[in-house]
Amino acid sequence: MTQVLSLIALFSASQSYALEGSVQLQKPNQDKSYGYSLVLGDEFFNQKAFNWQVSYNRLENVAITDLDETSQTWDDANLDFTLQTIELGLSYRYYPRSYDKLISSLMIEFQVAAAVNLSEHKLVFRPTLDRDDIYFANQGDINPVMSVMLQKSFTKNSAIQLGLKYYPSYSDFGSISTLYLGYNYRFGRQIGY
Repeated sequence: MTQVLSLIALFSASQSYALEGSVQLQKPNQDKSYGYSLVLGDEFFNQKAFNWQVSYNRLENVAITDLDETSQTWDDANLDFTLQTIELGLSYRYYPRSYDKLISSLMIEFQVAAAVNLSEHKLVFRPTLDRDDIYFANQGDINPVMSVMLQKSFTKNSAIQLGLKYYPSYSDFGSISTLYLGYNYRFGRQIGY
């Protein structure tokens, strides 16, 4: 964790023009699930199109999708978990050029990231049962993440986001996809053109 924070400080101190902070509300593809993300990011090498991001993500009431393959009793038990991750991502941003104000205020972002699991999720059996605990996700598990987002700027510093995030394989939870709505704010020095 210290290394991640040191890396963020290094990027922020050198070649940083405008840090971005975002808050995102997430709705995963499961009925009772919901969540949020807190995101901090910046540009790479003063290039508007290439960015890095670090985010804290929390998803509530996430079920394991393939428990019905293990046992119908387990599937009926409604085992829900809280997933917490730190994501480190790289993104490419496309800014459409147009004389139309609406189109020129849009931005499309494609991101790949690695999500580091912050907690372990396991099923603990009673001591009277001769059975080992079952781990669905361990602390420190690293899972891939892909996302695509559409952002609409309202001012030079603020924008609203609508995106889709996809975890192809989140440990033993299976694939998880989330739709999110966010608010982005840029602060710091701005590059003029």
